[in-house]
Amino acid sequence: MSSKNIIDIDQGDFDKKVVDASENKLIIVDFWAPWCGPCKQLTPIMEKVAKENSDAFELVKINIDENSEIASQLRIQSIPTVYAFKDKKIVNAFQGVISEKDFIGFIEKSAGKKLTEDMTEFYNEIKNLIDNKNFDDAKEKLLTFFSENKADAMAVSLYLECLLTLRQFEEIDDFVSSLDEKMRSDKTIDKIIKKIKIVRESKNSESIDALIEKFNANKNNMKILFEICESYFSDEEYEKSFSLLLENYSSNKEVVKKKMLEFFEALGNEHEATKTYRKKLSSLLFR
Repeated sequence: MSSKNIIDIDQGDFDKKVVDASENKLIIVDFWAPWCGPCKQLTPIMEKVAKENSDAFELVKINIDENSEIASQLRIQSIPTVYAFKDKKIVNAFQGVISEKDFIGFIEKSAGKKLTEDMTEFYNEIKNLIDNKNFDDAKEKLLTFFSENKADAMAVSLYLECLLTLRQFEEIDDFVSSLDEKMRSDKTIDKIIKKIKIVRESKNSESIDALIEKFNANKNNMKILFEICESYFSDEEYEKSFSLLLENYSSNKEVVKKKMLEFFEALGNEHEATKTYRKKLSSLLFR
């Protein structure tokens, strides 16, 4: 089971953990028994949906063999029987085994809203604001979104993108530290965190002109080369960054390749610069 929104209770806790709790959250009550074959079929379906939607509802399990009084009060005649409680009332119910799709439909009807909404339009609005350099507006809209919705990886990534462009590194650190391990390990979040690392390190470098002057004096200095490329990267001058790396590929192939792969990971596979320069790098690898 092992999920904060899936719990076993006895009839003594029913009023507090079901009726009263339903005033603030949808409560799904599963009446079951260890000997019940259909219960064993339904349980993994309900628990899977519960784990994937931990903020949407709580799944409360009651063993009728040990809690016959509450089962009798609610006139449970066969199991599995599942009730939905909302605002201290039963708002929906079903008996027997149903599919995952039908269980999701049951939850949505009971809650009066979709478990997952299509946020494409909202994300496109945020991306347009970022493209037009309206970072403060994008940031405020995302903060409002977080206050009203469950944070998802795309929204978190866009918010970090705003903070990064505004160079608000202290706020970035506070926000990232507030994310749970699952969110931080998401590929979308991992990508922006890698980008943040590159930009943060580049801001400690000398001016781009000073770095170029040093590199021209010693073309074998990979450290200076990478500092220049990281500076371009942090200013989103990706073409300059990748072109300079490719120009110096023959000097130290493995090290340059590793740096390019680091940049690709930070931008993501769908970024145009990644697509373009991954092809160019590949063409060099087989020469």
